[in-house]
Amino acid sequence: MQYSEDRPAFLVNTIHDFRDGLVRGAKIGKALTATTGAKDLADAFAWFESLLQKDQAQTLLQHIRQRAKSLHSSITPDGSVPAPSQQALNNEVAYIIFRNLCHEFDVRLTGLCSAVHLTGREGVVRFQDPKSIERWNIRMDDGTYVSVRAVNFEHICRGG
Repeated sequence: MQYSEDRPAFLVNTIHDFRDGLVRGAKIGKALTATTGAKDLADAFAWFESLLQKDQAQTLLQHIRQRAKSLHSSITPDGSVPAPSQQALNNEVAYIIFRNLCHEFDVRLTGLCSAVHLTGREGVVRFQDPKSIERWNIRMDDGTYVSVRAVNFEHICRGG
């Protein structure tokens, strides 16, 4: 994988064996971006618990629950899976899965009101916007960055 964004290029070698968990993670990520089903979020939570160490998984899952509550108005009892009230929550969880798999999360911008001219443009989610917890920084195909809410992008499945 080669990255070069406003700094010299460098090479990162990542070796993964094709364990069932990796293939399952990719399938869960794709399913999350296609629907808002409760089963997909439950599968994602179980996948994190199987992939990560127990304390890491619990910290991440608590973070997701907190975001579901504060940003997406999901009332989630402690220790349970949030109700998928919006596609935005599924997009965020799918992005976290893709990041854990060392894959880019290709997106198309949708439903923008203040920057209508960007609707339909494509890019890659790079990271959460440090200035706003509800926004994500997207590197557009032309190299520029925009900050959008998760409800304003949809995953693009490239290459199968």
